[in-house]
Amino acid sequence: MASKRKKPPVHSSIRKTLGYKPSDSDEDIYADWKERTSRVCKPCWELKYCPYGPLVEQSPSLPSLKADANEHVRYLEQCLATGLVGSKSTLDDSEKDYYERWLNDEEILLKQAIYQIRQDERLSAASQEKSDEEKIDAWIGPLPPIEIYRTDFDSIKTVDEEIRQEDFDENMWNEIQRVVATLRSKYQTALDTGSIDDRKPIEPVRRAWFQRVVDQHDPANHPDAMPQCFSEAECSIFGHVCPVFFAAEGITETEEERRIGRKQLTFETMMRIVRRDNYRCQHCNKQLEDNEVEFDHKIPVSKGGSSEEHNIRLTCFRCNRDKSNSYTP
Repeated sequence: MASKRKKPPVHSSIRKTLGYKPSDSDEDIYADWKERTSRVCKPCWELKYCPYGPLVEQSPSLPSLKADANEHVRYLEQCLATGLVGSKSTLDDSEKDYYERWLNDEEILLKQAIYQIRQDERLSAASQEKSDEEKIDAWIGPLPPIEIYRTDFDSIKTVDEEIRQEDFDENMWNEIQRVVATLRSKYQTALDTGSIDDRKPIEPVRRAWFQRVVDQHDPANHPDAMPQCFSEAECSIFGHVCPVFFAAEGITETEEERRIGRKQLTFETMMRIVRRDNYRCQHCNKQLEDNEVEFDHKIPVSKGGSSEEHNIRLTCFRCNRDKSNSYTP
């Protein structure tokens, strides 16, 4: 009988991030983490949105891998040496599509301009502090208090409200228009030349921050690789570990209570899926005979996926077995 594959040691940075003690054995950590991630599932996979919103930022992020951390520090060292932050790069097709869409959407350009102005204001204000530590604290200080995230239930506001000139004073509106014109010229130049230059002089606050990161960098504080059981718990949008694995509610978040819709597929449902996917494996595109058809959960049942049509796709036997219960959002 084949022995079980030995799991890699849990790096000290992973232990610290997830709240385990140095004295906890690797076996106990893996067992506890499996119990946590098995009893609950990431709610966004079924809800199609994050129910935690900005609170995700208060959940820990897994440490970066050693190779990634070293590469990032080399970039920061380059910024410090050249006095420039940002990069110059060649556009790929997807970036060209983005720039073309942005150039034809005034609302997007307005939002980008407002965001840039506010970021520049924050950087400028933080740079006025006396010491480097005060500059850094003003720029990337502690998160705001949790109570500011309270939802206003008494009024209905759209997430994407229209930007109107009357909402700004004359000076601010003129500045927004100036930045919009700069962005428009920048994107058009990028499309004409096939490259984008995002470099600009590094601000005092970011110079102080970059220097601190470089000075404190120790490759030994980063793991060479991340065990899959930990990385699967990350939010694919924000990058933090999903809060559900730290503070789940038994009634709403447990896999057992949220298995609504995970029932046996009816014949009618199977036929609709077969016709929708045109008798082709949705992984390798192989044309399937009736006796080769298999139904795969995009989000595995073990990870909270339902058996509704939108979560089922056609696969061949080999692809379905290769995928197992893995899922990449």
